[in-house]
Amino acid sequence: MTQLTLRKLKNTEFPKLYKSLLTSSELTEQELKTVLALIISFLGFEDQLINDLGYRMLLIYSGKTNDYKPLYEISLNRGLIPIAQFIYDSLDYDNKFGNLQTEINEISNLKYKLGNTFRTVEQKNLIDFVNNNEGESKILIAPTSYGKTELIIDMVKKNPNGNICILTPTKSLLAQTKKRILKEIGLNKVITQPEMYTGNESRVVAVLTQERLLRLLQQNEALFFDLLIVDEAHNLLEKFDNSSNKRSVLLASVIILSFARNKNLICNYLTPFLKSPDSLEIKYTNLKFEPYSVEEHVKSEWFYFHDTIENKSSLYDQYLNEFIELTKTTELIDDSRVVLSKASSKNIIYLNKPKNTEEFAKELSNKLEIIENKILSKAVKDIREYVHPCYNLANFLEKGIIYHHGSVPESIRFFIENLFTTVNEMKYLITTSTLLEGVNIPAIKMFILDPHKGRSYLSPSAFKNLIGRVCRFSEIFNEKNGSMDYLMPEIHLVKGKYCNADFNAERFSATRKMAVSSDFEDINLNPLMQENDVEDDLHVGLADEFLENLSGKNIIPDYQGYGARTLVGELCYQNNVTAFNIAENEDDIMEKINGIHQQIGDLDIMFQWLDHLFFSKIMDDFDNDNLKRLKHEQARNFYKMLISWRIRGLKTSDMVLQMMNHWSTLEEGGLVFVGKWGDEKRGGHRELWTNIGDKNEEERINLAIVRLKEEYDFIDNEIVKYIEIANSLEIIEEELYLKIKYGTSKVDKIALLNSGLSNSIVNLLYDNYEDYYEIDIIENNIIFNDDLIQEMSRNKENGILIAELEMNSPLS
Repeated sequence: MTQLTLRKLKNTEFPKLYKSLLTSSELTEQELKTVLALIISFLGFEDQLINDLGYRMLLIYSGKTNDYKPLYEISLNRGLIPIAQFIYDSLDYDNKFGNLQTEINEISNLKYKLGNTFRTVEQKNLIDFVNNNEGESKILIAPTSYGKTELIIDMVKKNPNGNICILTPTKSLLAQTKKRILKEIGLNKVITQPEMYTGNESRVVAVLTQERLLRLLQQNEALFFDLLIVDEAHNLLEKFDNSSNKRSVLLASVIILSFARNKNLICNYLTPFLKSPDSLEIKYTNLKFEPYSVEEHVKSEWFYFHDTIENKSSLYDQYLNEFIELTKTTELIDDSRVVLSKASSKNIIYLNKPKNTEEFAKELSNKLEIIENKILSKAVKDIREYVHPCYNLANFLEKGIIYHHGSVPESIRFFIENLFTTVNEMKYLITTSTLLEGVNIPAIKMFILDPHKGRSYLSPSAFKNLIGRVCRFSEIFNEKNGSMDYLMPEIHLVKGKYCNADFNAERFSATRKMAVSSDFEDINLNPLMQENDVEDDLHVGLADEFLENLSGKNIIPDYQGYGARTLVGELCYQNNVTAFNIAENEDDIMEKINGIHQQIGDLDIMFQWLDHLFFSKIMDDFDNDNLKRLKHEQARNFYKMLISWRIRGLKTSDMVLQMMNHWSTLEEGGLVFVGKWGDEKRGGHRELWTNIGDKNEEERINLAIVRLKEEYDFIDNEIVKYIEIANSLEIIEEELYLKIKYGTSKVDKIALLNSGLSNSIVNLLYDNYEDYYEIDIIENNIIFNDDLIQEMSRNKENGILIAELEMNSPLS
């Protein structure tokens, strides 16, 4: 019997009883006794999958019978201390079954209590592993909820003198991490922008994306780090090409460059999933890692598939690897009905396209009533004032709905994330993959209405990462509203309006490796990794060329590839310019630059030169339609207009009005480039354009809001690259450079902006609260008065601005 496996078990009478346990609301007393006997038996087997199946059955049994005594005992034996402690504290276990042994257990559990939180044995072992290997590079593989952020904070605390950089994949995660460090460690300064570094710091603690770290290292050749912490390190394995997908190679490159600066570098990787730690070994370093992988299972998901077209639902069980058809209901009319009928107190609804998140939010909103809540009413008022009275997000917020995607202004995203976390009436978060990268949001159930990420289905690892966003430990074991039911999160996949018509649940479950018996290998498509699955030698050569040139050369031993011949060529590589062939154009560009005998101080003339030097050389077959538009004068004039708005210090609400006015000047029936919000084609195969004349006022307003966010991101991420090159070549006046980049040339305003604040709140602080902050020019740091938030609240400032200040400072 010790050799029992899932395959053997499926050929017995067991599946019949197990399916009854899964689907029946009531089982006979004899059936329940049999189930409990099987649970105890399975938990003693050597086969890990059989063991885990016993645990899953125990969770179901406990929920059906409300008998948590067996779960209490088993949790202690398996080291799942938080479960046992929650049953003891919150389910009145002590009064029902308390004895000397439970008192001993209570005392014994205290050694797993860190701060106010009980940890599992594996969590404690993970923490001990980190502490015992403090001087070694490590790979830490642990699911969501296992306290990786706490580990990062602890690593910073235990390195009080060394230079530390925490690498995060997104600006949202950057802001969250920075906030935790400021609040819990009490540092005066955390560098989140390259320009914040002065060289006068006695010690550097930085939280950066790979793009920002690269710029920091390029600008400061003497700077090195003692500890590099890479969050979401599985991103190193992502596909690389030399145009649109470069972040994995860029991430590997900054690690290689950091190692080149300090051969004693300690590099710690954190990731929720990885099959082989060897997958993360990088070329051109001798970094050796001590791996630790958390193996225990605390949660066990329920997977439901709903087909609104055929009006049927099924339960997929990952242990049987079977679909069990459920009784038909009238709830499957459309996606919104499925969500409303199955929803919990906090729900994440995943969609692939930002446009669809807003469309579904509207569908859901039409079926809900306005919520009477003072906090929400104030929040709605603040959003309408900050952005526009017709902003859809404000309308949906009134009904407990928010949408979350990359085109929502960052200050609004901070604001609504906090609302969703703190206001009980906020029930629905509709999101794209912006939530995949570790943003901490409380949620109980997940609905996947479109299982794509980009043009492909969610990869097995991305799918696993996504479903890990619900029922985090902080929700399960919450003293006020935690529940043992949350140990079995519900994941609902819906085939409806937003899902491909040919979506097949069986095929999806197989290719996403949802069965517990499935095995998967790391797919490594980064040419800079030691062991990779890149078969194209061209991409390997391009990655080496990219690394060698952006790093200032002499990184790759015996490098034989192309190296920039001119200063402008070096600068193009260092600023990640890929829109044209640098090798073919650098001599011509350098010759033209040598013909500039006077610094440029005018925005119009600057754009003329940018076109002459760079934009005119963008390749026609370059895979970035937005960049290619810069070859056209009309597009260049548009971006000059946007930059001038920033220089004038326009508020977001004013910019929306200005964009509306701009569109009103266009010819009737004219097409406007709107990227992923498009519904028409123009000379291509993708719908990237829209006829603005066909939109009503509300549609134009909401289109203007998302496009402003995207266009300013484009300016900061793409156009400013060329401004940086021009500045490094000293062909542009400093004042113009600063105004283009920051919207101002005032040193104190720039210091505030570099602390992570937006132009809107910087202008408010500068104009009305000058006595509530100090700027340390030598350290390039902001020191805020503890009374600033209270004073802003007293003056009834917009809550969005207050939330933004709280996110980017130690204030709360």
